[in-house]
Amino acid sequence: MDSPEPTAWKDSLSTLQSLIATGDTSKGGHVKIEKCCALILDGGASTNNIGEEDIPAEVRSTISTIYLRALIHLGRYTEVVDYLQKQQQSGGVNVQEEAYALYRLRRYEACHSLCASSLELNEGSTTNNNINRGLMHVYAQTLYRLGETQSADEVYFQLLSSELTDADEREDALANALANRTANYTSGSLLKFGGNTATELWLEMDEAIVEMLSSYGQSDPSNNGDGDKDLLQNYDLAYNLATYLLVSSDARSHSYVRQAKQLLGHAEKSALTILESSQEENVEGETNEEERKAKQNKQQQLAEQEAAPIRANLALANLLLGGEENETAALRAYLTCITKAVKPKNSTGMHANLLAMASNNLALLRDGKESVFDVLKRIPATSALSVSEDVVAKGSKGGNSSGGGGGGAAVVPLVGATPQQVRTALFNRALLLAKMGNVSGCSEALAVLRASLEVAYHGDEVSAAGSNGGGGGAEGSPKSKGKGKKKKNTTTDSGGDVRGVVKKDIPTAKPSSEGEAVAWNARANLIESELRRITDAGDGSKPEVIISQAISDIDTAAKRADDDASSVLDYVKSQLFLHGAVVSNKQSKPQPFIDVLGSLPSSVQSCPGTVVTLASLYGALDKDDTSRSVELLSSLGEDVAARLALTEFHMERGQYEDVIEVLESIVEKDADSTTQVEMMTATALLVKALSYTDSERAGDYAERLEIGEDIATLDGEELESMEIPRFAKKASENGGGGGGISSKVRKIIASTGGKRGSNLGERKKKNHDAILRKRAKQRDEYLATLESKGQYDPNKSQTKPDPERWIPKSQRSYNRRGRRGRHKAGAQGGGAGAGMEKDAAKLDVAARVAAAKSSVEESGKPSTANIQVSGSGAVRKGKGGKRR
Repeated sequence: MDSPEPTAWKDSLSTLQSLIATGDTSKGGHVKIEKCCALILDGGASTNNIGEEDIPAEVRSTISTIYLRALIHLGRYTEVVDYLQKQQQSGGVNVQEEAYALYRLRRYEACHSLCASSLELNEGSTTNNNINRGLMHVYAQTLYRLGETQSADEVYFQLLSSELTDADEREDALANALANRTANYTSGSLLKFGGNTATELWLEMDEAIVEMLSSYGQSDPSNNGDGDKDLLQNYDLAYNLATYLLVSSDARSHSYVRQAKQLLGHAEKSALTILESSQEENVEGETNEEERKAKQNKQQQLAEQEAAPIRANLALANLLLGGEENETAALRAYLTCITKAVKPKNSTGMHANLLAMASNNLALLRDGKESVFDVLKRIPATSALSVSEDVVAKGSKGGNSSGGGGGGAAVVPLVGATPQQVRTALFNRALLLAKMGNVSGCSEALAVLRASLEVAYHGDEVSAAGSNGGGGGAEGSPKSKGKGKKKKNTTTDSGGDVRGVVKKDIPTAKPSSEGEAVAWNARANLIESELRRITDAGDGSKPEVIISQAISDIDTAAKRADDDASSVLDYVKSQLFLHGAVVSNKQSKPQPFIDVLGSLPSSVQSCPGTVVTLASLYGALDKDDTSRSVELLSSLGEDVAARLALTEFHMERGQYEDVIEVLESIVEKDADSTTQVEMMTATALLVKALSYTDSERAGDYAERLEIGEDIATLDGEELESMEIPRFAKKASENGGGGGGISSKVRKIIASTGGKRGSNLGERKKKNHDAILRKRAKQRDEYLATLESKGQYDPNKSQTKPDPERWIPKSQRSYNRRGRRGRHKAGAQGGGAGAGMEKDAAKLDVAARVAAAKSSVEESGKPSTANIQVSGSGAVRKGKGGKRR
């Protein structure tokens, strides 16, 4: 920068005011502001002209703030930190700018220390203070990056409890709080609540969340509605809320999963609509056709980037809802997502983390329908440690090569992952390796899983370098590929040997509490016990001992755990009990399962799924006495979901009068407090029950069912004459918003047909009768062609084919040439000649023995066949005195 001229700082201040007044937010505008501020600050400090005033402290502070924020807009974060340290103002008035710069530089430990000390100094002030609020936003995000998600949740709770006047700021804070919850979620966390814990339902009870679920979560996004009024301006909030509902679906009913699906549909529609309108604004007025097309393509790529994660989670919602139609839709979405992402010239710019999660969920979808080895290849590799070294060396370049002790390299590496995603991928890999009986590979994966439970962050140096450490790095930051260099100063965990690697090579997957870490270790012990049971490995502890030790560890941790962690421990303890019951009760008798369900923790016993399962087992134990089952189902309460479960139990046993009584109360009396989906389900079940007792009333209720217009107006004959829909042969060009499907995906989906149990690439075999009918049709067509050419007359009797047409002409019975002197043995000839029969007779010992016995019986004298002839020893000579 040129040295400033010794002019009055007031003149430059007027220039700065005019630059700010223009409202220019472009890069050029920020550059001008930054230069003007630097001129004022340097000039005011260096001029000592007589009569000139020094810059007042308040003015200098304001100009310094403007200068630092201009640098932040320009992305020059290092200069922000250096300026404050040079001026010895670190932690002073501009602490908010300094904290944000450290955060963007991924120096999270330094940012954490700065925010914690500054907020502690300002503890007496309210969160309505702009500096405090801004600092709390940065502090919460820093805690999230450090893996301290529980502390981050507490900061968000404090932040959202204050009166935030800015609606956009509040929605952004809600979206970040939901993302923080999702990033480190552990199954079982929502089983029970109590106390003033950070993971209570305060977030789900927020007014904005409740309103979004009741409006967009209940409406169909395919309906046009009121146009722009139905658009979600902050579709990121809807996306994060839906993702949180899906990840925590283990403790929720299917109604929440359906709400998440509706939210994602609205989010996708809103994102595409908003980006399309933005595209029209950007392209409007562009006269150059090439520039116009370039802007359109760029905008389409941006739209695809925004829609891709929403579509992936829509597929997850379909997967959780189940059913053949939903699973087919999920299969189609995942295959399209993966195929687009792995193209050499990918125009979608799909994030690697999204690709990895799509591959992992596709493995879950294809489990049991493909070989275990093929499913294993779909599980993403969290780091170089998640598979064996030789496997990584062969498959680290993105190929599909496999082999080695780790059981095969993954399709895609998992980078920028959250702790929950890392744990899931490692657990899935270990489980599949155990099913394969791969002892070394499974033990290795379990060792990495146990080690990752102790690592939350690798440090500022590793983070700034962009290491591949799972959730520790910033989203979208560059990650190192392949294996890290191994050093001598190594660390290992207590659960197994991690092959002597440094801590930075271990993926970050530390749970939010100590109790959750114990629960995940218990899950690892469960896989280890199953591995020993399958392989009958003689070394180490027995499977029963491993399970018992895991249960003992859970009981010990539960004594000192809070309510949130105790819920997780109860959940995993129940998994261990149920696994033991399934292994020991191979005949699937009801009574052992009833005993195990009765011994589960109270938080699990009270779950609707447990109650319904227990009622079903009692019904199977004694089909004549259903009083115990009805009592259990009645204990679920009087809500609609519980009563629907009761009616399904009665329906299975043909107790239609009881079904009708319960469903009529729902349809006629509780219509106001019932959702649309529940009402349709109750009405459909009522129609089904009445069809067995009163068909006329069943028809009346059937008229209430809402049938789509496309189905109601469809005629049977018209349906038969409709053209069968086909998949597009080529994907749409220039992005197209995902309208086309590649040929590879089309063939895979067409070959499976979406049928349950079908394998990819395996076409359904045709019926034998259909094959015969097809051959007969082709024969008739062929004869008609010959008849048209005059080569065939159907009225003329056809000669029968020669029965000896398979024999060479020289050996046929009617061809005397070449067969003189041969003993003819039928149409096929004698093969190698009649002499073979004599040779065969000589070798038939059994026939010779039988003939000898028969000759003895006829003559009545003993046989001399076995008597050795004695001789004089003289050589017998023939005629002429020659030896024979």
